[in-house]
Amino acid sequence: MGTILGGFIVISSFLVASALMFNSFLVGSLAQSQSMKDMTRTNSSREGSGLNITGAAVYTAGGSDVWVHVDHTGSQTVADFSEMDVIIQYTDTSDNLILNHLGYNAGGLDDNEWTVGVTGVQPDSFNPRMWDSDEELTVDLRVSPAIKAGTTAWVVVATPWGVNDQSSITNP
Repeated sequence: MGTILGGFIVISSFLVASALMFNSFLVGSLAQSQSMKDMTRTNSSREGSGLNITGAAVYTAGGSDVWVHVDHTGSQTVADFSEMDVIIQYTDTSDNLILNHLGYNAGGLDDNEWTVGVTGVQPDSFNPRMWDSDEELTVDLRVSPAIKAGTTAWVVVATPWGVNDQSSITNP
């Protein structure tokens, strides 16, 4: 009887361990499969995206307001500007190197934020209030502290798919 009970415990332990290992394998395979699907979707979206910064400048020498014109050269529409990234690197008036990821503000402009410029998307002919292929977006941004006059700054604009372009900013 003791031998049968011992054998039953060993076999039961083996079956429970096998079931746990098989379940872990299935969960891991499912997570990996979902990750591959997400990566494929992102790469497909990224393939049809492109940006080209056509101009950027500080409005007033030694000021904190900047404009950037970005041409959409891809095929993916940007519907939600809050999903875009704007990053700026510059020297402030105290000679400190500043690297700043600016937040989006649809309602206007405040320190260390960016917004769509007054002219918005031009020409906005296909999808109103969305940024489509062959349209140009004007981005206004404000940094604090101000950009030192006579220095060069760098701005990066990126879409939700990770496609980006960078440009130097002239600061007279």
